[in-house]
Amino acid sequence: MLTHREFFNNLAFEWDQRVKHDHDKLQEIINLVNIFQGASILDVGCGTGVLVPYIIDKIGKSGNIVGLDFAEKMLEKAREKFPEKDFPNVSFVCQDIMECDFKKIFDFVICYSVFPHFFDKKQVVKKMASFLKPEGKLIICHSESREKINKMHASLDKPVSSDALPSGSEVSEYMRCAGLKVEIVVDDDEKYVVMGVKD
Repeated sequence: MLTHREFFNNLAFEWDQRVKHDHDKLQEIINLVNIFQGASILDVGCGTGVLVPYIIDKIGKSGNIVGLDFAEKMLEKAREKFPEKDFPNVSFVCQDIMECDFKKIFDFVICYSVFPHFFDKKQVVKKMASFLKPEGKLIICHSESREKINKMHASLDKPVSSDALPSGSEVSEYMRCAGLKVEIVVDDDEKYVVMGVKD
């Protein structure tokens, strides 16, 4: 059976054609988060860099984005779309979040459209929270409803067919266990956003 890494690597070069993201809802989510000029952002499970166009203007030239993904082919595609010479404040790291040991901490850790695929979700939340500055924000989000996402994953092949997005209240509890104060929970028919702030 394919591993998750193999599954995503196999789809990397057709990912942007196959997977559509609702532009307006993504814009709403990013606006909700209040990203500021000069912010440092860790984009966990960045894939082909879907979030980059939505946050690059918000952070300005003094901010920076680190895209993290364990599928090297996804990152090849991301770097192709956002070359270093044109996007000097965007970098990509190929690693599993649970094996990361960043020497820096971030203003925002954003986990967009990837959370269902983590095995130990509670531990992943704790790990992501550890990369936040004081007052930093962790955002777990999707531009579709939880029901739609879970139904879509169930219709796919292994290894992702059993990957499910937990309820907003469950993820809120993970955040509280990681020492975060939960400030936003949206788990409705339109989208999914859970945001916690580090004290």
